[in-house]
Amino acid sequence: MTDEQQKTSIDISVIIVNYNSGILLKNCVESLYRELDARFEVIVYDNASGDESLNHLEDPARDHENLKIIRGKANLGFAKANNLAAREAKGIFLHFLNPDIIVNHKLADDYNNILKNPIPSIHVTSLTDPDGHLQKNRHLIPRIGNMVRFVIGSLKVAYWNLGASILIETDAFWKMGGWPEEYFMYVEDLDFFYTAYKQGIPVYYTDTRLIHIGQGITRQVWNERERARIIEKSFKKYFYKYNAGWEYILIRPIQLLYILFNEPGSFPLYFKTFIHTLIKK
Repeated sequence: MTDEQQKTSIDISVIIVNYNSGILLKNCVESLYRELDARFEVIVYDNASGDESLNHLEDPARDHENLKIIRGKANLGFAKANNLAAREAKGIFLHFLNPDIIVNHKLADDYNNILKNPIPSIHVTSLTDPDGHLQKNRHLIPRIGNMVRFVIGSLKVAYWNLGASILIETDAFWKMGGWPEEYFMYVEDLDFFYTAYKQGIPVYYTDTRLIHIGQGITRQVWNERERARIIEKSFKKYFYKYNAGWEYILIRPIQLLYILFNEPGSFPLYFKTFIHTLIKK
């Protein structure tokens, strides 16, 4: 913990990256101020939105203490915008939160429990859809060695989680180098947790379940074909970043089989996009 953090009255810095999220952003921010009682601040970094989402925050910005809006001049993507916002944060912990999430009062209990023992760590909240159905938020880190450990039942299996709602101790965040900025969108959360695993930063799971609209923003910005292209390019970049291009060729088809069995309608598009990305220099 830095000297500056010890002097501040802020325990948690909630960081929200916004891009054309409309009324979802206001709903998210209002739920924070309605449900939480910890000493927290909210930093909204706007990626040059073209909608009315920031206008919806005009009244909350006047009514709520420690609500800061940073207006970016261009769409920098998820990772870079989060890092810029984090540099303005004063909290002992950073809570990276998607604007399409609604929190409840159980999150306040999580904050209090985490702050009792503020060690370098990551805490992940569960996510549900608006109907209360639990969303899959824990995935096997796709590396050959890790997959082998999973198959043989090793206790040292590494997982990654969606970056929609995660808390991390601030010093640990910067030790990791922040969010990996080479990704514009998607897979940065996979790489983030992979880095935490390599550095031995523990990951804990809270009991809190937050409502996550899920792709409530990206579906408005990109169509399915564009999303598939961005996702595939990011996956390829992840493997090549770690000099594991051959693992991309082996592992990605396994992931596509999962899509085939769970979302058969989406499989042809994602398979075609994989082949195109694979052969493209």
